[in-house]
Formats: sequence, structure tokens, C-alpha cells
Amino acid sequence: MKTAKTLWMLDVPYEEIRGSMLVPLYAEDEQEAWIEAHRWALRCDRMLPTNAKLVHFAQGFTVNRRVLPGSLEARASERDDE
Repeated sequence: MKTAKTLWMLDVPYEEIRGSMLVPLYAEDEQEAWIEAHRWALRCDRMLPTNAKLVHFAQGFTVNRRVLPGSLEARASERDDE
């Protein structure tokens, strides 16, 4: 019987962006998640740093959308329609 794949987030710190990149991966266990992490690094032509971490979200997670302060500028085509 095949086990279900669950969500793993790869936390990849990068100095050039002064932060981290989060990469969602789906794997059955931590070993497979690391294999997927290395595949991602090869596809993106990046080196996987030694301080990269995997975080397991067995139940997934919820993202709450928030409204940021500010306003959107209308595109030129939208302004012409008015």
C-alpha cells in the first residue's frame, strides 16, 4: 500500500536576497523530502546550502490573506476605459 505524501517546506537561506526562500515539496518521509530538495536545486541550477532546513507540515497549513495599506495603480488600458 502506498503512503500519502505530505507537505514539507524547504527553507533555503540566501545571502544575495538577504533572507530565505521557502519551497513547498511533497514527500512520504524526510528522506524523500531531501531527495526532492536536491532535485529542486538541480532544476533551478542552485547549490543547496548546508544550512537549508526542512519543516514538516503533516496537516498542511492555512494562509490568511490580509489587505496591505496603499492602493493599486490602474493600468493604462483601464484608465482609457473610464
